[in-house]
Amino acid sequence: GNFRRFVIFGFVFTMSFASLEAEQSALLVLTRMIPLDELIALSRVSKSAHTVAKLGLQCIKLQSGEKQPSAKMLQGLVASPLTDFGASLVELDASFCRSITNETLRSLPKLPNLRTLILDGCQDVDDDGLIAVAQRCQHLRHISLYWNVKATDTGIGKIIRAQKGQNFHFVSFSGCKNFGDETVQRLVGKRPNIEVLDLTRCPRVTDSGALLACECLDRLRVLRLYAMAQLSPQAFRALKRLVWLEELDLCGCRVQDGPVVEFLEAAAPSRLHTLNLTWCPDLTDVVVQTIAKTCPVLSWLSLFGNMNYTAAALETLAASQCGSSLRALDVRGLTKALPYSLETEALRKLFPSVTCIELHH
Repeated sequence: GNFRRFVIFGFVFTMSFASLEAEQSALLVLTRMIPLDELIALSRVSKSAHTVAKLGLQCIKLQSGEKQPSAKMLQGLVASPLTDFGASLVELDASFCRSITNETLRSLPKLPNLRTLILDGCQDVDDDGLIAVAQRCQHLRHISLYWNVKATDTGIGKIIRAQKGQNFHFVSFSGCKNFGDETVQRLVGKRPNIEVLDLTRCPRVTDSGALLACECLDRLRVLRLYAMAQLSPQAFRALKRLVWLEELDLCGCRVQDGPVVEFLEAAAPSRLHTLNLTWCPDLTDVVVQTIAKTCPVLSWLSLFGNMNYTAAALETLAASQCGSSLRALDVRGLTKALPYSLETEALRKLFPSVTCIELHH
């Protein structure tokens, strides 16, 4: 803590004003290590320090443990020349800051350069707060609303419609319980270039919404459908269109062999580096065999909890190029894949490149 800050302050003081621009990338990394109140204090030390602080305050990560409430801290910063009264703010992370409310969001000025907004766990923010966001933040590339249990299609839809340009690429609605297919329809219609979509634990999204996402958002690199057990096997028919996927999470889904095999074969050689098939009880050896044939760069794979996969399928996987690329593999609970699912030594001998064997907790 104190030693780290001493190094950072020393680095700033030894810099010439002319060198600041050349060192911006390093400074951005360093300033993220300084608490906001100390960064503000740094701005008063010298002209160079002021420039460094101003650069650092383009990316604000609020902490619930700050000396003053997060909401008050944010309001002070967007009213300050250090952020050009909010105009220079590029990233705002208010994760789990309970003092961030609808009133806080309504009090903000327009944030014309904000690209990343993270309101994870801000559970007092509802549609009114999201409408305020839509009115102030219209050039977003990344929005995350994890564990928002009040937002509905109305508020989320306002944000989607408000965005200008085609750079809106990252959307996380993980744990948002009160929006559904209407929002997926808006994404498809307004933002077809989405690359990351997280629908973890979104119980109101139905087969129609999942099918629509797979059919139309064909530039997706990441799709997370973790714990979406309400979806029927038919919801996954269009997975094969997502040939650019690098990460796919189907944990707890009722997906069957056909759609997964069709997807893997359509994408071959697949770009997947992460594949979560935990608690997918209907999948069989044919999926593991297809992974072995089509996923040469896969590094993370969970097969946890499946009682169909056999030891022979794992041996086929180990003999493939995929077997060499894997670094994380969970096969616990595979009752037909003994001894590998029970004996750590046997599994490590079969997959010597694997360093992590417990992925699901």
